[in-house]
Amino acid sequence: MKQSLPLRQRARQQGLTLVELMVAIVLMLIVTLATVALYGANSAGKRTVDASQSMDDTARFVFEMIGQAIRNAGYPSAVNLEGPLVTYSNLFNTCEASASTEPCPVLGFDKSAVSATNYGSAGSGTVNNSDSLAIRFYGSSAFDASGAKVADNTVFTCTGAAVPASTTMGELGLSVFSVRLYQGEPELYCSSNPGSGTRTSAQIARGVESFQVMYGVDLCTGTPCTRDGVPDRWVSAADVASADWRHVRAVRVGLVLRGSPGSSQASDGQTLYPLGEKFVSGVSGAGLSFTPPADGRLRRTYVTTYMLRNSA
Repeated sequence: MKQSLPLRQRARQQGLTLVELMVAIVLMLIVTLATVALYGANSAGKRTVDASQSMDDTARFVFEMIGQAIRNAGYPSAVNLEGPLVTYSNLFNTCEASASTEPCPVLGFDKSAVSATNYGSAGSGTVNNSDSLAIRFYGSSAFDASGAKVADNTVFTCTGAAVPASTTMGELGLSVFSVRLYQGEPELYCSSNPGSGTRTSAQIARGVESFQVMYGVDLCTGTPCTRDGVPDRWVSAADVASADWRHVRAVRVGLVLRGSPGSSQASDGQTLYPLGEKFVSGVSGAGLSFTPPADGRLRRTYVTTYMLRNSA
């Protein structure tokens, strides 16, 4: 026979009191809120890391594209035919920056938009005072099976078009870098011409909010004028004299890239310096500093310097 529990013990097993229930609910809410907050922090951190990695990849790609174009600038003209190389007079000897159609190996414009008919126009207005950078270069050719002279696929524009041998000004290859807006997103574009035909444009990278360029010029010293082939001063495009474009020995490129919405965990409003903070003093030119809007996007600056290995 089962023995019945005492009345006091049976009463203790009937359930939770109201106070105990309220404490349990509060604890459950605390755990839930902590879990949600931890998930939100992890998600925000992941967005920031993803945006940072994406911007690093974009910067590497942009610098590689621009570097390939600059390395071709001013390269001596030679046609790779069957037999010894045939070298022509240097078309860049007539370089003057008084007109955008002149064959300077490197030519730039401050705060410049690019059209289908020019390399840029100073002060024409562009995204966040971004500059334009034009690179002109010789191509290379060989004979095909039919005996016709064609591009030998060793020299390309920034859009991937092969450039044939250049014997006249109109045959020089062309790559022009600038920033445009597409559906509200700033993008770096390249306009190119493989020596002849219609100029084409292609998107290079998204999220390029500022594109700034400075030029290291080998200045003329003494009487008579002498140049040592080494850049003496950094100047903006507006401060490069027409006769000095052929004596540009270095190009410094600065970028401000932005991530996707919600990728920033820091406070907005920090001033950025695309070319480095030291370039703000002593160098003229719009766009040397940039204060982004408070839109929750992660932003980073990237800068690199290219030396022109070729003499125009």
